[in-house]
Amino acid sequence: MNDKIKTIANQSLRNEPISREDAHYLMQINSDEIYDVFYWANQIRLRYFGHSIKACSIVSAKQGRCTEDCSFCSQSARYHTGIEEFPLIDSNNILDAATYAEQTDSDSIGIVTSGQGISSSRDLRSICTAIEKIAKNTHVHPHGSFGILTRETAESLVKSGLKRLNHNLETSERFFPNVCSTHTFMDRINTIRCAREVGLEICSGAIFGIGEGIDDRIDLAFTLKMLDVDVVPLNFLHPISGTPLENHIPLTPMEALKIISVFRFVLPNKEIKIAGGRERNLRDLQSWMFYAGANSTMIGNYLTTTGRKVEDDFQMIKDLGLKF
Repeated sequence: MNDKIKTIANQSLRNEPISREDAHYLMQINSDEIYDVFYWANQIRLRYFGHSIKACSIVSAKQGRCTEDCSFCSQSARYHTGIEEFPLIDSNNILDAATYAEQTDSDSIGIVTSGQGISSSRDLRSICTAIEKIAKNTHVHPHGSFGILTRETAESLVKSGLKRLNHNLETSERFFPNVCSTHTFMDRINTIRCAREVGLEICSGAIFGIGEGIDDRIDLAFTLKMLDVDVVPLNFLHPISGTPLENHIPLTPMEALKIISVFRFVLPNKEIKIAGGRERNLRDLQSWMFYAGANSTMIGNYLTTTGRKVEDDFQMIKDLGLKF
């Protein structure tokens, strides 16, 4: 067993910060020692989370016609992707999605709307009504992803019962201009800080396989550590026809697993959730995501792409000796 990897792991097991140099070392490993990285990432997961796995679901509450130009996203109005487009759905339909999420043992339901932010006071009222109904009628936690928020909007969401905001940084500050030109990395940072100030938990992560390098992945991990986010969703590119990244080749399963592991080393006691693109990038190694350090996953369908059958994920968790 590689003694250097063990030494770095012991720091994470004690919740002591590892250095960027150590993270870089781990991210560059391509030999059989990658299995040492997985082993220790799993030990760190077990130390802080045991055998419990969290699951969440999402509902696409407003889809398409987005003004932004995020290069990986099928919902931008600038690209011709052929997705179904619709305005904000009724609050009762959102409640129905939450009720189904509860039946599938999801811990939370994420309400996701397309666009730079919540576009009107009418939409805000409808979203707040949906959150109130979820809080009153189900046991799942209402979470949301609504783009860039103002302080006033964030306060309204909290008053309605929102528990957590998802707002991904996507990539490093250095690489971000290659991903989006219609808003800045600091716009995203400011939304996270705004949400934190009004009492929301923060779910913020990334998407990988979009052309970023090792340094971008490491910078992002340490930025999320600096922001002290609560949950870190890791997405992997599922190339969508019509977007600028439609011809990108998905990451190999081992590369994706290594990313998960290094994030576990850097963020030992944070919930690491594997989300979009796991089917396409991990393929037959999806169950390995937990032994690479993840302790949470999204189940069911995503926004404009389909996920695995919930029953298959349940069976996978059971077969691994883990539990929701």
